[in-house]
Amino acid sequence: MRKLVFFSAGIVSCLSSVSFAQEDMLCKRSTQDVFLPFAVYPEEPEVQVEADTAQIRQSGTSVFTGNVDVIRGGQQLNADHARYNQQTGEVHASGNVRLRDSDIVLRAQEAEWSMVDDEGALLDVEYQTREMHARGRADNVYRQGMSWTSMKNATYTTCMEGDDTWLLSAGRVYLDHDSAVGEATNVVVRVKGVPIFYTPYINFPLNDERKSGFLPPSIGNSSKNGFDVSTPYYWNIAPNRDATITPRYMGDRGLLLSGQYRYLYEGGEGQIEAGFLSSDNKRRDGELLNPNYRDDRKHFTLQHLGDSGSNWFTEVDYNYVSDRQYLEDFGTNLSLTSTTHLNRLLRVGYSNPNWTLNARLHGYQTVADVSRPYQRLPQIVFRGNLPDQAFGLSYEMKAEYVMFDHSDRVRGQRVDLEPGISLPMGTPGMFLTPRVAVRHTRYDLNNTSDTDFNRNINRTLPVLSLDSGLFFERPLSFRNGRYTQTLEPRAFYLYIPERNQDRIPVFDTNLRTFGMASLFSHDRFTGTDRVGDANQLTVGLTSRFINNRTGREGFRMTVGQIRYFTDRDVVLPDRGEVGRRSDSDIVAEVVAAVTRSWSVAGEMQWDARDSKSSMSSAQIRYRGDDGGVFNIGHRYRRDSSNFLEGLEQIDVSAALPVNERWSVIGRYYRSIKDGRNLEMLAGFEYRSCCWATRLVYRDYLKYSFNDAFDDAPRNSDRRDKAIFLEFELKGLGSFGKRSDSLLQRSIIGYQN
Repeated sequence: MRKLVFFSAGIVSCLSSVSFAQEDMLCKRSTQDVFLPFAVYPEEPEVQVEADTAQIRQSGTSVFTGNVDVIRGGQQLNADHARYNQQTGEVHASGNVRLRDSDIVLRAQEAEWSMVDDEGALLDVEYQTREMHARGRADNVYRQGMSWTSMKNATYTTCMEGDDTWLLSAGRVYLDHDSAVGEATNVVVRVKGVPIFYTPYINFPLNDERKSGFLPPSIGNSSKNGFDVSTPYYWNIAPNRDATITPRYMGDRGLLLSGQYRYLYEGGEGQIEAGFLSSDNKRRDGELLNPNYRDDRKHFTLQHLGDSGSNWFTEVDYNYVSDRQYLEDFGTNLSLTSTTHLNRLLRVGYSNPNWTLNARLHGYQTVADVSRPYQRLPQIVFRGNLPDQAFGLSYEMKAEYVMFDHSDRVRGQRVDLEPGISLPMGTPGMFLTPRVAVRHTRYDLNNTSDTDFNRNINRTLPVLSLDSGLFFERPLSFRNGRYTQTLEPRAFYLYIPERNQDRIPVFDTNLRTFGMASLFSHDRFTGTDRVGDANQLTVGLTSRFINNRTGREGFRMTVGQIRYFTDRDVVLPDRGEVGRRSDSDIVAEVVAAVTRSWSVAGEMQWDARDSKSSMSSAQIRYRGDDGGVFNIGHRYRRDSSNFLEGLEQIDVSAALPVNERWSVIGRYYRSIKDGRNLEMLAGFEYRSCCWATRLVYRDYLKYSFNDAFDDAPRNSDRRDKAIFLEFELKGLGSFGKRSDSLLQRSIIGYQN
């Protein structure tokens, strides 16, 4: 073996970095003995040369023959023959040339390199990259040191060798490694040999950093918008700022131009979104007239979160749409299309370990035929807590000032104060917490001339409670596993005297939905306008099974009930009768991890007097190691239970692999009480190592009523049907109507 310092070779980068993916288990490619290991080398590494025979000349051309192996600084050259001219600094290798490092392997018939200019060329090249498992070929590759690479007549694919399901070809490719940007001309994408895309020019990033450029288009068709195509353009403004501009053409409506701007800095982050559709072209929506025909339609959203680093924080959430049907027409999921109010919030706050202060302005834009809520202009809330003070006492304070504004109703100011003191006591096996608080509220009202309300109202109430619990545990063996079973009885007594509050307006108060969380609550109302009278005792029992090895909770069961010693006289206007029952529904909850993949959860409220269920919910969930998910849930609520409208719904969803490549997707979401389907999904996915496709059919309820349509029958269903067809060429991008975000919302646990 002889050693010569003569060789420095370059590497060609992969053609496209549009998307970076982890290794696909379907592509069982071995990288062992192909790429060199990652390592750090000195700036002037030594060159090692091995060959079967060598003719060394100090002032001429040295010749190496047979199994030539040259290693220098993380790069290796193998060839049948190699010549080195020490005077010109030129190297020529031929015959089964292989050039490789930790990122790429190139195979060629000939390679030339200049030590003087640190540049060289390879002819008739095949390459393979570690990133994306990409491979391809080029007529020639020219490299200028580590700065740039040029290729002629190059191809690129992520399919395994021998599989050209898809192939990208380009006349010329230029890679600027310093700026990590690539350019290509006369680009053609072929699938199964058929050209499906052409562009005279593209540019692309050479690493996972963001770069400006067009993103894959989204193409689809739906009954509400017709042919629908979006072509987003991504603008990488700065490392902490970017924007996406999306022209969206809808065959039935026209061109909607929307944009999103995002920013991030040391003290905050946020985004701005806006959209504009000039003159909606859709005359009719099914059998109904489009109330926005020929109107300009638009939306605007500003969301900001700020943190100054000195305990101060800010929040802005402002939303606007031009008309009530905007979300219904351009939204894509049930929760969005059923939105009734858009938030408009400005909040400033301060927080430290013992107290917080929040000030906010809070309003809404109403986008449905429902009552407009009160606006808070402003609201200031203070919460403080001083635990473990003298004699073990803990002090707390809640204070609120709010100005309620409304165009049609009584409005005014409200001040609410609730100082409290408690004495937490306990041991590892028990706890006992007596608490005393005083609730004082004052109202100064306006616009009361047509009401029974006084301009000035005061209300003061004591709040007494005693919370207690015990903890028991024992060892337990089950199926060769060791567990700890706990038994946790709890008793909670609450006393609040009754005060007549009929002459107090209701600004922001509602009845709390009865359930497990409300058993141990200090108030049965949300908000401040009503303080519920109480003389009651809650008794509950919880048992857990905890795995001693993992510490995970494998099973939990809780049951509880409230015993009332007096009637509940405080009610909301027109929201039910005085509570005269001596006990509440029995509430039970069960959560269990049956196996590593299967879990069940359920909750029930049982009316012992009527011997019937008031509310129930049950879920069964499966999460497989192969990525499969299955969910089935049933929800039921009796009419007038807790003054809420009854419902009964079933929801079944799944994304289950059939084999390594095929998966089926589906959801069946139905209101049994109303006898109508809320959403149905059906489709499949196919995945290989280099491409994937997804086809999903969706039928969902857009809206069940809309008084904006004068000729619409009340409670008439308005549905939409859509087909999502998406192709992904791994390592290049995806085309078609994207459905991954829809599936993540509709199928719990789904991952693309």
